Amino acid sequence: MASRSINNVDNEAIIKLGRRIKFLRYEKNMTQMDVAVLVNIDASAVRRYEKGKVEMGFTTLIKFAEAFEVTVNDLIYSKE
Repeated sequence: MASRSINNVDNEAIIKLGRRIKFLRYEKNMTQMDVAVLVNIDASAVRRYEKGKVEMGFTTLIKFAEAFEVTVNDLIYSKE
């Protein structure tokens, strides 16, 4: 799979989503391993998502929303 360059808008959205994931994880008193099990990924992947290092596919986005018991919309468009 070829890597894709990320422009500033994409990068900011990825970082914002990562912060939201971390916030929700703390709010739910979950570890990265807890989230990883629910989303069916490695804890190191959770860490990379939280740091905004990688883009997330739609299926993974849905799994994160389900893990945190929020809608995808709430996950992406949080006001926090």
